[in-house]
Amino acid sequence: MGLIRVVVADSQPLYRRGVVSMLEADGITVVADVDCVNAALAAVRELAPDVVLVDLRLDGGCGIEATAGIVATTPDTEVIVLADVRDPEEMLRAIRAGAAGFLAKDQPPERLGAAVRGVLDGEIAISRRMARHLAQDVREGDRRAQLAARLPHRERLTPRQLEVLRLIAAGRSTSEIAGDLYLSPETVRWHVKAILRKLRAVAGPRPPPH
Repeated sequence: MGLIRVVVADSQPLYRRGVVSMLEADGITVVADVDCVNAALAAVRELAPDVVLVDLRLDGGCGIEATAGIVATTPDTEVIVLADVRDPEEMLRAIRAGAAGFLAKDQPPERLGAAVRGVLDGEIAISRRMARHLAQDVREGDRRAQLAARLPHRERLTPRQLEVLRLIAAGRSTSEIAGDLYLSPETVRWHVKAILRKLRAVAGPRPPPH
């Protein structure tokens, strides 16, 4: 993997500078750091970074609104939402808005660089606990099932994709899932991308970008 370009959007200057320092120490290039939704969207439009790290509580709006705007503006840019709470509902909203990850701010610092590289490699950057909530939402959520029933068959999760999601929730890595299911890692990553796309498809309209 070559040069990785990242934008950091966080309303807390001290935390934002810490994230920038951690990423740069890990060999990741931070092309901009901003403190509000409008600045984040402007930076993404101008710089087209590989990844944006977005605070859940941004000045001028929320990280989920920023995520939807970033995905609409620059679909090739991956978004990871950083939160000071482990709220399953917020995580689900972020994934449905287009995020490829949802991480708590109190995670080990070394996980951040790995998460950035992971989403660019087709993985989901969420904790095991959050993955279990995501799997449960797909498996048991009445509202999701009702929405999915209205979709064309191609937009529903296949049995294989449900199995991949279940293994993610069990804490299995991409290589471990590949071994368990007798698939290549590339095929597992393809399934993960399809899972994210389909979860977003059943979420209904995204919030308009601000």
